[in-house]
Amino acid sequence: MTNLPQGWEVKTLGSIGFFIRGVSYKKEQLLSIKDEKSVYLLRANNIQNELILDDLQIIPKELAVDKIIQNNDILFAMSSGSKHIVGKNILLNDLNDFTFGAFCGLFRINNLNISYKFLAFYLKSSFYKNYILNISKGSNINNLRFADLENLQIPLPPLKEQERIVGILDFAFSKIDENIKKAKENLANIDELMQSALQKAFNPLNDNTKENYQLPQSWEWKSLGEISNLIQNGFAASKNNEIPSGYVHLRTHNISMDGSLKFDTLIRIKEEFIKEKQSFIERNDILFNNTNSTELVGKTALVTQNYNYAFSNHLTKIKLKNQYNSKLVVFYFVLLLKNKYFEKICHQWIGQSGINIDKLKKIQIPLPPLQEQEQIAKHLDFVFEKAKALKELYTKELKDYEELKQFLLDKAFKGEL
Repeated sequence: MTNLPQGWEVKTLGSIGFFIRGVSYKKEQLLSIKDEKSVYLLRANNIQNELILDDLQIIPKELAVDKIIQNNDILFAMSSGSKHIVGKNILLNDLNDFTFGAFCGLFRINNLNISYKFLAFYLKSSFYKNYILNISKGSNINNLRFADLENLQIPLPPLKEQERIVGILDFAFSKIDENIKKAKENLANIDELMQSALQKAFNPLNDNTKENYQLPQSWEWKSLGEISNLIQNGFAASKNNEIPSGYVHLRTHNISMDGSLKFDTLIRIKEEFIKEKQSFIERNDILFNNTNSTELVGKTALVTQNYNYAFSNHLTKIKLKNQYNSKLVVFYFVLLLKNKYFEKICHQWIGQSGINIDKLKKIQIPLPPLQEQEQIAKHLDFVFEKAKALKELYTKELKDYEELKQFLLDKAFKGEL
């Protein structure tokens, strides 16, 4: 670090404090009830943008001797199954009877000339994040060593200047966080609006019956099997069959949660593996995600034009009869996904869930005459397009607010704030 203001110095993290290793324990030592002889245990997944106090474990206090969390300790995620969690950290305060697990490390400052909050802000900066990235570059190991963190260099002004900078950042971040909260609320409101529009469209009489609720005159319940000419799964293609410039093979990630196809990441395979009947999709076809993690099974997308694309065995192609509107059926499946219907009917096994063609055919769909189907689909299309534009706007706002935070942190630790 160069060109720091006069009076600033660079110290390593290891020179201003020390690390404490987390508690190791056995599964049978976990307790179900907290009492005076036990402590709560924090793990790596509790460290997010804020401290998440869900899913806490409880262990005997005797296992956590000299490992009880104190005010102004900083907890680090040292190891995790998820690489993006490793290195995350949080300043801790007001925790009574808390310790931390073996996949975490606790840093305790022992230098009176260091502001805890100044250090905590630095550990959220791009300087720190880039340091962690460089340590883990080219490595598939999702863990950090204390030695790695102890060598982290920190630009430090005198204590009064640290406190001045903390005051500015505290005020600015509180205002930014207020705006972030509003943007997130707006996004949640948009999701509720979309859900409400779908609910009203497919249950116009607002009947509270859970299944096969009452429909308006001229509407009727139809099974997917009744209204389809074709329901066909795709075919599997292993990683060994993938090539950079081959034939497109659509996968589950190509289906969005809102009923559309995504082409940002395309997998291509050798043409000799193409199976003729499963090597194309046409306008108004429906692609249904038949196998995925439980919460994602049932993602459904409308095909809006002809593509010479194959599709995975985890996708099912559906062709409707002419008197039924594909877009409307996709919207109904989006509603079912939001209502967790597919989670209830899917077959679950280790790591995955699925819905086979027989079960898919039996799904009941509320349908008006074709002309009304087209009107409802057009209305929902309008609502979803407006909602999508607003979601993009608020999502960009959230990104801008996070970038503003990083800009302020960058200025702060260059001595320019």
